[in-house]
Amino acid sequence: MFGRHILGMTDFSADELHALLTLALRMKRREDTDLHLDGRDLGLLFHVPSTRTRVSFQVAAAQLGGRSYTYGPEELRLANNETIEDTAGVLSRYLSALVVRWYDMADYGAGHRRLRTMADHASIPVINALDDEEHPCQVLADLLTLRERFGEGLPQRRIVYTWAYSSRQKTPGVLHSSLLAAALLGHHVTFAHPPGFDLDERYVKQAHTLAAASGARLDFCDDMAEAVRGADAVYVQSWKSLQLTGQHEWQARTRLADRWRVTEPLMALAAPGAPFLDCMPSNRGEEMDAEVKDGPRSLIFEQAENRLHAQKALLAMVLGSAARADGPARTAGDEGARR
Repeated sequence: MFGRHILGMTDFSADELHALLTLALRMKRREDTDLHLDGRDLGLLFHVPSTRTRVSFQVAAAQLGGRSYTYGPEELRLANNETIEDTAGVLSRYLSALVVRWYDMADYGAGHRRLRTMADHASIPVINALDDEEHPCQVLADLLTLRERFGEGLPQRRIVYTWAYSSRQKTPGVLHSSLLAAALLGHHVTFAHPPGFDLDERYVKQAHTLAAASGARLDFCDDMAEAVRGADAVYVQSWKSLQLTGQHEWQARTRLADRWRVTEPLMALAAPGAPFLDCMPSNRGEEMDAEVKDGPRSLIFEQAENRLHAQKALLAMVLGSAARADGPARTAGDEGARR
């Protein structure tokens, strides 16, 4: 994977995903403490605010022996209409890789196109930190969390991803990447959403093609309770309608507020002990009740922590090979002794 752009889940093979998750687990257990990014400079370009993604990448770079620098478009000449193409070319001369978050909820697809343009004109790896179509970094952490819970039996478990009401429009990126990951890895997943909030048909078709090869089972329904019944894990996420626009979207979303929310009675329909997942940010009383988000089934902070470990593994696989090419990577212990 050395030097590769990571713009979506299909930039990985199933074997690469397994290898990355195995490395992430080893890093989390401190069985791999190599400074894979020794001497590397990581740029973080965020068009919209971020907590988990920004901080986890900053800490990941530092723990791997690298450095990170964070920018907003208003801090660069992008604010004065310098092109994405020129920006990518210039930053490629300073940085080892560029992590980019870019989307505009009023213009679906534009953020993903910007990332692809940047990747086309960059001579360094470009990593998607969430656009309007995909969020591969979040899904790597989700897969790590589910693997920790279910182990090698994960493909035999049924994971439900359900839409829920939110007063804020959100990108369907997590869902598209989750769908593709399940299709690549042969998992059994159910996606529940109300009519009018269907996922992008391009991603659904691509996932079905991948599932035919992997043996994955991909189910879709418009009944939240029926989807959750007997599920081994319940993942909540809101996303904007790709079919409805403007006031029609807001009216439809508001009408669904009471019926599409994860509650304790809903979780009781899932398999005994089924965990609750939510990538955050989310609001108690909107996507889910406080009793669910803060309850004993909730894995939300494990997910948040696993952003760090999954992204350390990703950076090591995309950038770490060159460090090893010059000789063995230093370890954290070596770094401490050097200081």
